[in-house]
Amino acid sequence: MVSDQVSRVEHAHLEIKHRIMQGALAPGAPLSESKLARMLHTSRTPVREALSRLLQEGYVERVPARGYFVAQITMTLIQNVFQVRRLLEGAAAARAAEFADPATVGHARQNADFRYVLGDAASLHRAQRANTEFHLAIASGSRNALLAGLIRDCLNQVTRFIALGVNLEPLQGTASREHHAVVDAIERHDPAGARGALEDHLDNSSRLMMEALVRGDVRAVTV
Repeated sequence: MVSDQVSRVEHAHLEIKHRIMQGALAPGAPLSESKLARMLHTSRTPVREALSRLLQEGYVERVPARGYFVAQITMTLIQNVFQVRRLLEGAAAARAAEFADPATVGHARQNADFRYVLGDAASLHRAQRANTEFHLAIASGSRNALLAGLIRDCLNQVTRFIALGVNLEPLQGTASREHHAVVDAIERHDPAGARGALEDHLDNSSRLMMEALVRGDVRAVTV
């Protein structure tokens, strides 16, 4: 019985989180326990526990006497996520270069190309998935599970940002080249080079994101 309850909470947690990450539940949207329970074909108890977990993870907010809402995305949050990614992923790339495991190099290289057909939602989704796999491959290559888990959390937040409508077209000309530069440094056992290449890549990605915000290209971002 306990394990069944845990599985229902886990299911509710993952489903609600996925909808938030993909933008189906928009920033600021109210989260009704009863509506979510009906949508997920479960009771309110696992939904309530799932929302409590998502509150701790920063995906929802709780307003006294009003209930839960999808957490807002702010410019400060986006800046903070990229700053933390720079610290964590730079360190992960350096450690991955120390080991230069062939499996890590192969997996990262396989997902290094960031290319899609403009206007083709399916190809864009594949490009986003490959990008996530690229960064997770390097995180895993650090052989530090805690570090890799923190990086995954940051990448989940980036998925939320992109779901708001970020134009990724400017990344096509640089991201693939930058990704391969990171893999090259890892493959030649160059920790400093791998860290620098990864940090440069994230600096460029952060700059493009900020430029999109300034232009007003991104919906539902608050100050």
